[in-house]
Amino acid sequence: MTEISTEQMLYLLYTFAYSTEGTVTKGNVKINLAKLSKEYGKNAAQICESLFEKGLLESPKRHRIRMTEMGMEVLVINLQRTEYEFTSVKGPKILNALMSCLKLVSKYGEIDKKVVDEDIDFETFVEKFEKLYFEERRVQELRGIVVIRSQEICQKFMEENNISESSLKKYFEKLKSDGIVFAVVEDNEELIEWVD
Repeated sequence: MTEISTEQMLYLLYTFAYSTEGTVTKGNVKINLAKLSKEYGKNAAQICESLFEKGLLESPKRHRIRMTEMGMEVLVINLQRTEYEFTSVKGPKILNALMSCLKLVSKYGEIDKKVVDEDIDFETFVEKFEKLYFEERRVQELRGIVVIRSQEICQKFMEENNISESSLKKYFEKLKSDGIVFAVVEDNEELIEWVD
């Protein structure tokens, strides 16, 4: 994915927000961007040029610009990842643009790669969970005591695999109900043992 700076992301957002029938003047973007930050307004021409070079903006008519398809995709993905926060209400156009961008997430994919790839099937879960269980058991046997806590092993499984928390809970409960693992609660902690 094309890397862009916060100021470039905001320039794209303002281009999107103030476009009429798909295009907007550079001056309109600059004026409105300057309301957000004088620095961004002052650098608007350079920001715009850098976005042209990356292929994120184009100029279909003299003095007018529009976002390319790639520009829209880059904007939507960067809005999901940004740490930028507006410090005051910047008007309904920007808020409406943000809402429209959120609706486009499904078109451009990637809310987060972990979410996109997350849910594995139950058979894969059992295979990976069993492997993790026995690795953990071997490590603990070397220390002389084996205590496999379900909360710890589930947390470790989530860190190592792309799976949603809801799927993990559902599959873990199925492991217990199918008799694949035996669970017992001691001192408010659930301990598990793989049934061989």
